[in-house]
Amino acid sequence: MEIMAGTAKMAKLNLEHVAKIEGHAKLHIKVKGGKVENVELRVLEGARFFEGILKDKKYNDLSHISSRICGVCSVVHTITSIKAIEDAFGITVSEQTNQLREALNIGGIIQSHALHLYFLTLPDYLGAESAIELARTNKVTIDRALRLKRLGNQIVHTLAGRDVHPIACVVGGFSRFPLKERIDALLEELKSRKEDAIKTVNLFMSLKYPDFTKSVPHFALTGGTYFYSDKIVRCEGGACFPTHDYKDHFKEYLVEGSTAEFATKEGKSYFVGALARVCNNIELLTNESKQYARKMAERKDNPFMNIPAQALEMLEGINRCIIILSNINLGESPCAENCVKSCECEGIAACEAPRGILFHHYKFDDKGYCTFADITTPTTQNLQHLEEAIKGRVQQLIDRSPDEVKLEIEKLIRAYDPCISCSTHFLELEWEAE
Repeated sequence: MEIMAGTAKMAKLNLEHVAKIEGHAKLHIKVKGGKVENVELRVLEGARFFEGILKDKKYNDLSHISSRICGVCSVVHTITSIKAIEDAFGITVSEQTNQLREALNIGGIIQSHALHLYFLTLPDYLGAESAIELARTNKVTIDRALRLKRLGNQIVHTLAGRDVHPIACVVGGFSRFPLKERIDALLEELKSRKEDAIKTVNLFMSLKYPDFTKSVPHFALTGGTYFYSDKIVRCEGGACFPTHDYKDHFKEYLVEGSTAEFATKEGKSYFVGALARVCNNIELLTNESKQYARKMAERKDNPFMNIPAQALEMLEGINRCIIILSNINLGESPCAENCVKSCECEGIAACEAPRGILFHHYKFDDKGYCTFADITTPTTQNLQHLEEAIKGRVQQLIDRSPDEVKLEIEKLIRAYDPCISCSTHFLELEWEAE
């Protein structure tokens, strides 16, 4: 197969079995006279109707259902759903609950980042086909990855009852607390894994990333702690607006031929995720993390910097969990049934998911049943930026071989860590040249 820009020759590249991404999509690229004229990213996943499924369900069922949107991000969907319910019913939780939820969310972020960095991304940069090949040639690195993934699982299981789809995090607090000996065991594991996290940051900081930039605004939640802010959406440069007003600023739209939504800010693309958090909330990081963060912020317009930013968040997350669990004094958690007074009401909440800001928006009737649900995921918000970045990157690669173009586009897509859905395929690439 050949690609010949500047001729009438047509070519089609197919990548139908890329199992290093979350989802299934089709990318169509049109080149004319050596110039990339158009890039169309089309998501081909079947409609899953989660927002419709949530309608007519009782408030205390919503978090258990919405966590099933994504097995990788089940923790943050659970927490965000619960916070939207509490916002609707005017429930204020204790500081202890907020700290435990923060630690729980960090556990989910470590789970996701360890998977993405070591198993989906690293093989590209070490010349391996997959993590299975790396396990044969670089067992020490994969063992480190497994230890960090196991740590994320342990945090979630200890605090909320299961590795995936947590059940102890409920409206108003937690349905039960872990025993002190389990908290102590988790603390020991956190401390013992810190060296693995430092090596992870150094490894991903040392990789050679493409020299590519795509300048767009970076948005992240702020006003609380690094991993647990929910009231203000901030863009670097000081532009802020309340989370409750997010629909006045972020507009979602559908594209013909695609089952996923795209989002823009005032008609333009923007970026959310680990790199956006580092750029917007560097002052909330520990001094240990800031030394790395400053180097990433200098290259904030390069989307590949989202990769080392995720590595940095694993180190910062471990440090933050150690602080929380070393100082927490577990007391009684409020009962959800005692604090919910059904009413016709509306709630909005946002949390930082592994891939960026996640929004849940619900309305309820006077019996506590959901009448409206709207969920805006980070990947929805990043898709237009990703599409534009692909166009720019392909233009850089216009004279490369088809195999090189395929690999480099996949590497760019993986830098965003998109979670389109939990399937085993991502990209079929069509390249049309005239």
